[in-house]
Amino acid sequence: MMVVWCFLACSRRSMCFEKVVYMEISWFDEAEHYSGAIGARLTTDAVAVRSLVGDALALLVQNIATVVAGLVIAFKSNWELALLILVLFPLMGISGYIRWKSLK
Repeated sequence: MMVVWCFLACSRRSMCFEKVVYMEISWFDEAEHYSGAIGARLTTDAVAVRSLVGDALALLVQNIATVVAGLVIAFKSNWELALLILVLFPLMGISGYIRWKSLK
């Protein structure tokens, strides 16, 4: 999984580098566009994109897997109670949303 994220970060970094390479020559003459700043910006932007996408996707997959595993265990143990919980699950989601909005 980490290889995929590293590939995405490297791909994003190479796309940004390609854009920088094709900039006009006068763009590089400006003080804020010296080589050290450009290199640092390419590195930090790629890491930031990877962490945002990677963390959010990992959390989403983990939550979905937890819910599915919990439902499988619940249906194996007591299918009537699991069915009742599954029916009440949207109500728990709505109450969580209302709570989140009221705290915001």
